[in-house]
Amino acid sequence: MIKKSVFIIGASSDIGKATALLFAEKGYNIIATYNSSPNSFKDLKNSYNIKTIKMDITDIASIEKGFEQAFSNHEYIENIIICPGISEKEMMLIDMPNQTIEQILKINLLGITLCNKYAAKYLLEKKHGSIVNLSSVYGIDGGCCEAVYSASKAGIIGLTKALAKECAPYVRVNAVAPGFIETKMTSYFNQEERENIASSIPLKRLGATEDVANAIYFLSCEASSYITGEVLTVSGGTTNF
Repeated sequence: MIKKSVFIIGASSDIGKATALLFAEKGYNIIATYNSSPNSFKDLKNSYNIKTIKMDITDIASIEKGFEQAFSNHEYIENIIICPGISEKEMMLIDMPNQTIEQILKINLLGITLCNKYAAKYLLEKKHGSIVNLSSVYGIDGGCCEAVYSASKAGIIGLTKALAKECAPYVRVNAVAPGFIETKMTSYFNQEERENIASSIPLKRLGATEDVANAIYFLSCEASSYITGEVLTVSGGTTNF
């Protein structure tokens, strides 16, 4: 029996690492990319079959090399999860430095688009598999003082829906849109702000990385085989924070 493999791009992030752990527990081989944190997987490597690849998604040559390494060394990659992303502290668009705007869009939209290009290329050659992108509820409704981040995540949703049509019927493409999840990216909120956010959520709690990982796994596995071009929100019932 061939053991399936999953290629997780941006696996050193909080959500990426939780996703890698879940797939590993389900019996998958893990190919995980990192940019600056190679030791993020040290604890997982002790228990699971995890191979790491350095990839900088702001560098086209690095993306091409990463995909070539992954597919030349692993025969049966079933799923590609694309979850890199950055955010800055809340700021009105008119106050945001142009350099910061360029950086967010270069990683969150251009880099993600290029990763989808190569993901589709390799999976279509094999005529099977699925791609799951990581967007955000801000990509659906927009976030006040998060204009650039919202624009980048909305772009991922448009990319997902368009690519799903291009890749059908062989490859499925979906996205997960998390709400407020406890990660390093949301760590700058103080306790009072967290409590206020939680009280505005119908489920009355902040999300965990495992909540997002479960949604990613569902969209990757056979249970969702008739789902493509969709965006699954993981937000406790709200898209406004």
